Amino acid sequence: MDFSPLGAFSPTLLAGKVALVTGSTAGIGARTAEQLASAGATVILNGRSAESGHAMRAELEASVPTARFDFVSADYNRPEELDAMFAHIRETHGGLDIVCHTTMTDGAGPRPFMETARSDWLAAVSGIYLSLLEITQRAVPMMIDRGGGAIVSFASDAAKVATPGEAVLGGALAANCMFVRAAGLELARHKIRLNAVTPSITRGTKTYDKVMANPFSRRLFEKAEKRARLGVASAEHVAPMAVFLASPLASHITGQVVSVNGGISAA
Repeated sequence: MDFSPLGAFSPTLLAGKVALVTGSTAGIGARTAEQLASAGATVILNGRSAESGHAMRAELEASVPTARFDFVSADYNRPEELDAMFAHIRETHGGLDIVCHTTMTDGAGPRPFMETARSDWLAAVSGIYLSLLEITQRAVPMMIDRGGGAIVSFASDAAKVATPGEAVLGGALAANCMFVRAAGLELARHKIRLNAVTPSITRGTKTYDKVMANPFSRRLFEKAEKRARLGVASAEHVAPMAVFLASPLASHITGQVVSVNGGISAA
């Protein structure tokens, strides 16, 4: 039996909290923003395209009319844009309690390592790993000022399960997850928790469309989909885990990497 996760959390669970969701103009990021808002948070959307961002803001305001949304355009490859985004959050919203960071890369999808180029390696490391470091280092001082906070990174089961064609992506994703584990221990003294959500193939996302459009990766993930005994997850099934980890319900959980994959593996 399927269900709609919207409304699954109390609308006051995150009341008074300010949440930034990076890469939230589509897919898992957008659905995470929607569900954080339905739990009472003020949500700042982020993406590189102002047109996509304002369109998604309008969509989410219609979906959760009681919530407050904002949108800030910023590119994680441009430190000055990140600085401006966090300055805007401080000035406009008074601080920051939650970050949900979707991993982003413009590089190649699954591909045999010997067919990858140096540009693919750099895109994976920058988009998947360095972007998390950039966001975290700017968010933490604001969270310390608020007495604590929660950072949730989205990675992938490729960080934990070796898969042909994902040597480059998997390596960058594993770095992302190890950072969450180690920084989660470091920052616990400030009451700041870091955790990661690792989906597998996820329907309703641009990544899904990209993977399935490539003959090599389509063969891999069509096999994976057959192992999803609970059904292939969609963005709506993945997002609630991020809301849980960002909320007081997970007040004693940090440094953890949690799979949401429909039973494809026990990663």
